[in-house]
Formats: sequence, C-alpha cells, structure tokens
Amino acid sequence: MQSAVSTFTPNAASRLSRPVMLVGFVLGLLLSVGVLLGDDAGRVNLLYLMLVYLFIPLAGAFLSVLSLIKGKGLNVARLLNTMPFLPKSWQHFMHKLRQLHMDKQWFFLQSQAAALAYAAASLLVFALLLLATDINFVWRSTLLEAEQLLPLLEAIAWPWRFWEAAQPSIELLRMTEDSRLTASYSNPNSYGQWWAFILATQFLYAFALRGILLVIAKMWISNAVREEMKQGVFYQQKQAAAAPKTSHTLSSIQNQLPSNYALSNWAGFTDNVISQLDLKPSQTLQTGPLVTEIDGPAHQGQQLLLVKAWEPPMGELQDYMESASGMLYPVNLQQNKLVQAKSLHLEEWQRFVAKIPNWGIYQPHSGGEQDDER
Repeated sequence: MQSAVSTFTPNAASRLSRPVMLVGFVLGLLLSVGVLLGDDAGRVNLLYLMLVYLFIPLAGAFLSVLSLIKGKGLNVARLLNTMPFLPKSWQHFMHKLRQLHMDKQWFFLQSQAAALAYAAASLLVFALLLLATDINFVWRSTLLEAEQLLPLLEAIAWPWRFWEAAQPSIELLRMTEDSRLTASYSNPNSYGQWWAFILATQFLYAFALRGILLVIAKMWISNAVREEMKQGVFYQQKQAAAAPKTSHTLSSIQNQLPSNYALSNWAGFTDNVISQLDLKPSQTLQTGPLVTEIDGPAHQGQQLLLVKAWEPPMGELQDYMESASGMLYPVNLQQNKLVQAKSLHLEEWQRFVAKIPNWGIYQPHSGGEQDDER
C-alpha cells in the first residue's frame, strides 16, 4: 500500500492558512486600536498595553506549545476547523493530516501564523499612530507603586538592555504615574517616552518569538513529509522486488451491475463526476472518511462503492467493507473527465478486494485503457 502522504509535498503541508492569518490580523487590529485610542483625554494606560503586547502573546505561545505536547488545546486554527461551512477540500486535507498523525503539528504551525498576523497588525497600528498623532502613555494602579513595578519592567526589557532609550527607569515611572483625581501634568514631554520600550516589547515577545516558533514548525513538518515520502518510495521498491516471488490472489473484474443496488460515494466525487458514470442506484448512502455519520453498514442489500482508482486502499475502507457487501468501482479521472482505470491500479484494488468476502470489482465495458499518468 502506498503512503498516504503521496498526494502531499513539503511545501503543501507547511503552507500557511490565509483564513487563520486573517482572523489573527483582525484580532490584533481591533485590540490595538481599542487600547491605543486611550481614554477621553487621549491617555493610554501602559499596563493595558502590556496586556495586549506582552501577556496575550506569551499566553498564546504557552497554549500552542501545550497543545502540541498534549495533542489537544485551544487556538485559532482548531476553532476554525470546527466550523460547519468548511469546504470539502479543507476536510480532505485535514483527514490526510490525521492519517499521517501530523494534525497537531499543523495546528501548531497555523497558531504561529495567526500570532504573527496579530503582531503585524499591532505593530502597524502602533507605528501609524506614532506618526500621525501624539500618544500620552501613563500608568495607574491602586495596588502597585513605581518601585514595585520597576523590577518587572526591567526584567521585560533585559533582552534589549543595549538600547538605552527603551529602558524603563524609576524617574520615568514617577513622572508618568496618573491619577483620575488630578489633571495637572508637570512635564508633558515625558508622557511620550515609553514608545521605544513598547515597540521593543511588541517586536520581541509578539513578533520575533512567534517567528522563531513558525520557522521551527515549518522545518518540522517539511522534514516529516519528506521522511514519509522516502518511506513510501522504499515500500514501493520493496513490494516491486518481492512481486515476482509472491503469488497474489486477484478478485475478478465484472462488467455487469446487480439489478438492485445502493450507491456509496466513498471517494466524495462531485455530482458532475457521478453523472458521467451513468448509474441507476435504488438509493444513495452517506459514506466516506469525510462523513461524520456513516449509514452504509446498516444497509443490508448490495452496494456499489466508488473509490479513486489512483489512490491506495486504506484500512478504514476495509473496516467498512467487512460489514457490508457489493461491488467496488475504482473510478479514474483525467481533468475531471472519466477515463479507463490503469491496469496497475486495478491490480492493487483486485488484491485488496480478494481478501474481503462478499465483494467484487466492477469496471464498465471500454474500448481500451487510457494512457494517462498520475
């Protein structure tokens, strides 16, 4: 059996999802605008900025790593994957990832993409407002004093300790401490001096950190796909070498359909493809790996099970067939047009069906095999 990754490439498996990035960008845009607009007097609370530019990115990074370790968790990509309006192509892609046991790595990658989009939106809004208006950064707290807040800010700014303008100080904290009870400001120029510290915080903790995690995730997935492809090629070579020494039982190919049968579209072909098959089933069953509630095994009569001729048989298909009976129809397409299945593909399906009782192979009469390549 060929590897399930045969339809993947390293680039395809590690491609970033635009819908996921869009959600992250919009979220970063809304939060940044909401915080940076400040209060009625135009004052922006430094502690609120730390929440948006430091705490949320760090908490998101922690949750994404935890989700990778445990295989479960909450992130933007996982939430989108639960939406009912997702196209079949997305569902098929996710099914392939689950077959390869790489879905949690893919979710980890996409969570980094969403976080980078969030950071890009935050940086964009911050830069535009710095250029277009004057931002007065203040801080206020009932419980914290300037002397208590300084060690935390110094720890945050430690990675860029070489940038003097972006370092917090006790003098700056005292000058920018705000109270709702007073409107007097002794030195208005000091209220804009936090911009360098905030910009450095954004860049390191919201942008650079997730950028590093994204590069690691892309390399991880690409290497995993390449390894799967190598194993698939090795398996095919091993099977080819063993073929002359091994005698396989092949299920016979039949050209006639039973008078009464139910159509089981396991491959998820479109209505356009189904119409080309010229079939007249008594009913249509909901089956296949993308169907959440499969009603096929409850059907007691004969089935005509549609599969993609060029794809290898999978274990879940065998599990389904063992509880039913009928004929399996390997369908081959070329540019969405029905063509004759290749002999190489048919032989693999014949070997597969020969192991399952009460099943046969169906192929309509044809004038010859089409020489198409897959």
